[in-house]
Amino acid sequence: MNAVVRIPVAIAILAAAACGGGEEPPPPPPAPTQAELEALQDRALARLLAFENERRAATDFAALPPSNVALGPDPYRIAPFGGGTRIGILRGDAAVVLLDAAGAELARAEAPPSPSGLAIGPDGTAFVVGEGARELWRYRRTAAGLERTQGRTAGALGMRDVAIAPDGKTAYVVEEREGRLLAVALDGEASVRELGRCHGPLRVDAGVGYVATNCLLDHAIEIRRGDGDEVVRIHHDGPIWGTAIRRDAGGELAIAAGGVEDHPLLREDGGFGYIDSHVFVYKLAPGARTAVRVAMVNASELGAVTPKWLAWRDDRSLAVAGYGSAGLYTLAWRDADLVGAPAVTRAELPPGTAAADLAADGTLVAANPLLDAWIVAAPNQPPRTVAVASRTRRALPSRLGEALFFTTAMAPWNRTDGKLSRFTCETCHHEGYSDGRVHFTGRGKVHAASRPLLGLFNNRPHFSRALDKTMTQMVHAEFRVANRHNGRDPWFTLTYADAPVLAELGAPWQVPPEALREAFMSFLMDFTHRSNPAAAERRTFTDVERAGALAFRDRCAACHAPRLVADEPRTAAPFETWESLVMSPAGALVWSNAEYRRTGVEPYVHDKQGARVPSLRRLYKKWPYFTNGSAPTLADVLARFAWTPDAAFHDAAPAGAAHLTPADRAALLAFLELL
Repeated sequence: MNAVVRIPVAIAILAAAACGGGEEPPPPPPAPTQAELEALQDRALARLLAFENERRAATDFAALPPSNVALGPDPYRIAPFGGGTRIGILRGDAAVVLLDAAGAELARAEAPPSPSGLAIGPDGTAFVVGEGARELWRYRRTAAGLERTQGRTAGALGMRDVAIAPDGKTAYVVEEREGRLLAVALDGEASVRELGRCHGPLRVDAGVGYVATNCLLDHAIEIRRGDGDEVVRIHHDGPIWGTAIRRDAGGELAIAAGGVEDHPLLREDGGFGYIDSHVFVYKLAPGARTAVRVAMVNASELGAVTPKWLAWRDDRSLAVAGYGSAGLYTLAWRDADLVGAPAVTRAELPPGTAAADLAADGTLVAANPLLDAWIVAAPNQPPRTVAVASRTRRALPSRLGEALFFTTAMAPWNRTDGKLSRFTCETCHHEGYSDGRVHFTGRGKVHAASRPLLGLFNNRPHFSRALDKTMTQMVHAEFRVANRHNGRDPWFTLTYADAPVLAELGAPWQVPPEALREAFMSFLMDFTHRSNPAAAERRTFTDVERAGALAFRDRCAACHAPRLVADEPRTAAPFETWESLVMSPAGALVWSNAEYRRTGVEPYVHDKQGARVPSLRRLYKKWPYFTNGSAPTLADVLARFAWTPDAAFHDAAPAGAAHLTPADRAALLAFLELL
């Protein structure tokens, strides 16, 4: 039978724009009536569902690449490297690059898998850590470009960041899987000390007399002084995405933090409330046990949404760039006390800044994963985009969908006023995963933990209540929810005037509502889970992991099914194939049966059904556990698990229910770490 190939509307429109050079289209026809609009929407949603089903039917879910490979080069970190050059890391291409003053690439070297942390030692050596390696990789400049030198073992997988002590003798590393802060000796005999643990450590900063860790899922900054025994903790009601720390001559620290509004998330009316981006400034005096908040600026109100990069320009001014919005902002206070409202100036900068180097002359070079480019912004000049050459090529609809996810383009008319907020999907899902929040849903007494938004393509129906049976339905609903408070019809056409990022991407002058939804879906189809570092070095189970797989098959797989597509039982993988699938870079199995269960974890998000069986992929990225967030560790999850001949329980098991043995819990824990 000959297949009928439908050209997706987004691809057709964007391809036409590429050929036409983005010229303005003719004036639009008269607005349709409400009945005509509803009929148009129904037909558009039917086409989108056909697109979704065609893509699913044509996809080999066992072979989908992980997003750390599929989403482009991802310039992620950058630092000065002497002689007017800079060094950067490409997270997607697993490469370290040397850049000239204009952002052009001079040399490239291999980096550890999924590189994410970069630091420069006092002798000019560059240190890079990655999620898939146990070693700190070192680099130095040579006449030929870059040379990798002898590294130093940290003994940890999932490393996210590195900082070097001012004396160059110690590297401080944070790793995500166990949440550890490690001190790695760089001189003399190799040694590694654990200084502390938290949930989701994202960044580490080291200065004279202190080490600071940004614990994303704990919503906290932990500052260690002396030998690390004294800890000062700054805690917020929501995640912190970026920090900048400055120490004055007297030893006082000025700590700037970019994060979500320090207020509980409000969901009671079907929208999102109190999730503006803010910049907070704290002072920590020598010997003080508490940091004092001296300034709080609503960054969303300025236009800086999800600020991940901040840098002190001097003792009274701070540079801030939003990932979710355009603009480079300078906040300048009257004096070094940093009290009162700062004066604000703005310079042009595209959205998507993950990190930047700000030179003394005011020139900024930013790492921009959204545009897969280095952005060079000199004072009083328009910013220049220097695209990164890469082996990965992505279609424009997927790139536009990424912008809808990570910038304000999905709801550009939102404003900040009380509960009203300007936000992006990443406000509650850092890099697409979780933010550690357990928020009130607005329904009864139900609270729910944030879920990852990666791997949705083969994991429908979506979310804990599973009311969105298809990605088409879910995406259409997300446009409605994102625009809930701005008074605009969510079935809108996006233009350059509304979202200048369209021009940065080379998209057409205007993109209609159906194409916007298809672009968002296209990105989510590419937004697979990142590779699991625990499976990066091996291809076979250990004896303990194999015992855990057997226990999982016997006790867990009836709900957390080993399927490639959650709602398709025929895609279940036989036990003898689990090892190869789990240990592959994609780790493709969803570990869900797409059904509801009542397992004792209350209150149930769905009054009658309970909660949808969650996927177990990349559990180390999600904390806390259970729909209500009541389990602090996976060990606690397993300790609560029990069963009767007729049912399984994750909490409140009846008397007489059977429980896992200590040996089974240990084996299952080892197996779950691989998922």
